[in-house]
Amino acid sequence: MYSYKLLARTLVCASAAALAEAAPPATLSELLELAARENRELRAVRERVEEAKGALRQAGVRPAPALEVNGASGNPVGSPGENQISVGVSQTLETAGKRSRRLEVASQQLALAEAEYGERARQFRFELSNRYADFVSESERLRALERLIEINRRSLELTRARVEKGDAAALDANLIAVEISRVEALRASTLGRQSAARIDLARLAGVEELDPGTLAWFAMPDLDRFKEENLRARALRARPDLQAMRSIEKRAGAETQLTLAEGRPNVTVSAGYSRIYSRFDSYGLDDAGARVPLKDRDDILAMGVSIPLSGQGRNRGNVEASVARARAARLRREYLERSIPLEVASAWRRWRNSIDALRALSGAAIEQAEKNVEVIRGAYQLGNLRLLDVLNEQRRLLDMQLAAVDVRADALRGFFELERAVGEDLP
Repeated sequence: MYSYKLLARTLVCASAAALAEAAPPATLSELLELAARENRELRAVRERVEEAKGALRQAGVRPAPALEVNGASGNPVGSPGENQISVGVSQTLETAGKRSRRLEVASQQLALAEAEYGERARQFRFELSNRYADFVSESERLRALERLIEINRRSLELTRARVEKGDAAALDANLIAVEISRVEALRASTLGRQSAARIDLARLAGVEELDPGTLAWFAMPDLDRFKEENLRARALRARPDLQAMRSIEKRAGAETQLTLAEGRPNVTVSAGYSRIYSRFDSYGLDDAGARVPLKDRDDILAMGVSIPLSGQGRNRGNVEASVARARAARLRREYLERSIPLEVASAWRRWRNSIDALRALSGAAIEQAEKNVEVIRGAYQLGNLRLLDVLNEQRRLLDMQLAAVDVRADALRGFFELERAVGEDLP
């Protein structure tokens, strides 16, 4: 079964009242808990498991016995004195293990429903995690842009004061104002993407409004903890879509056996009791010598066996269709078993390359770029450099900061893609 136990546990035990009192989510796990409680589509898929449990229970029900009561009278058709009453019980006995075959089919259907829920949870987690990565990365970009806007606004105030005193050219103030407008345009577009990601998070969480608060970056585990061959083996064991296909294959085989069994007739046994009353127009004498009408009463006990006269040929088409479904399920299962390791390998290499890129844009590189900006600003204030040099260096710093955010978000998405390829949470 798919290992996203957090989704399944929360779906079973959480309530809407707890949601009303909950604080805004601050981590990805809390966001997933909220989604598991409130996403109706995910809960609807979970109901299929309950549906399959009911079908499994129903599959074990045996045929019920039948009670038959009959009465007959000759009075309406001109035969007075003729009456009959009978009571009978019949029971159908299933042959060829039909009940056990039905239970096997229903059991595989339950396993399939659970695997389908796990598969939906796997895709849902990936979709929500990606939107989470979009939101936190756009929020980080927004903070970097707002910091630069604040710095440039302070520089503009100082420059305008210097222009009034004749210590700086009016062109410098105009250059800073243009730069502020450029960064504010970037901020507006970034704010739009952040708002769209927030709305998507609310949609996936199953609520109308969502205040993500200050969602923190997801702490990815160390790359060295994983080996590609181990991840491939885990995927072949844990992927819910592969488990679903295996369940479909087993169910198809069980359906074939059930179809063969249904081609064999059931046996119906019955037992009945009849009492027949007859009265004649003739008269006789009783023991006392009195003249009395002649009567007769018969008590009859009947037993019988009913077997339909049908052969295996009447069910041949259903058997052929069931065998074809089993072959198709086997082919799809073999396809997944071959493609899943390749999916894991692709996701693993993407994540590994994104981690290398993230290490290249480490915090030390950004700190050095920030120091470079401070040095150039000091040189500008001393008159050794032009304002354009300061603005160009600020742009390089901003580009590096935004690139670092993008690389970190790409590493996050690569990790989430690896989790999806493996089919379970990676510690």
